[in-house]
Amino acid sequence: MAIVKKQFYKNHKPNGDEYLFHLARDTESGEVFVIRQSDYLVDGGTEKKMTLYEFLAGGGNRQNALLQLIGTLVPE
Repeated sequence: MAIVKKQFYKNHKPNGDEYLFHLARDTESGEVFVIRQSDYLVDGGTEKKMTLYEFLAGGGNRQNALLQLIGTLVPE
């Protein structure tokens, strides 16, 4: 299984933690999803896989960034 991904949002917290959000696709199954990578200073980081529906249901700046990325895929 190969996963290809494109970062669409980065968030830095005042305490130094960083969150990266990627739109990802499994090249074998064709599944498309979001990966949230967290660089927690205390535990060394985590990664969470979410469906597009699950991610977009949250609303906010990171969801708007994904919608903007998706919008760039539509020709003018």
